[in-house]
Amino acid sequence: MKVISVSNVKSRLGRVIDQVIKTREPIIIPRGENHVMIAPYHLPTPDEMELAAVFREMDKGRESIEEDAESIEAIQAVVRKYRAEKRRRK
Repeated sequence: MKVISVSNVKSRLGRVIDQVIKTREPIIIPRGENHVMIAPYHLPTPDEMELAAVFREMDKGRESIEEDAESIEAIQAVVRKYRAEKRRRK
């Protein structure tokens, strides 16, 4: 983790952000007793958010299940149902 002063960041913010994106290493900026961190962030894709919603729905009040061909088919059926409902809402 790299530490850079506020004055250095102000003069070259674009390059600092490009470096964070390229190296995936956060940069810390001290400001008195406080600190700010510039770090890369992975924005989830719509598919990832959709799958997370499906899994949350499946996990409500259920015990964990072991994955096999039958459970994978059940998961795929829930995903298809979720996508169909999503399309109907549009």
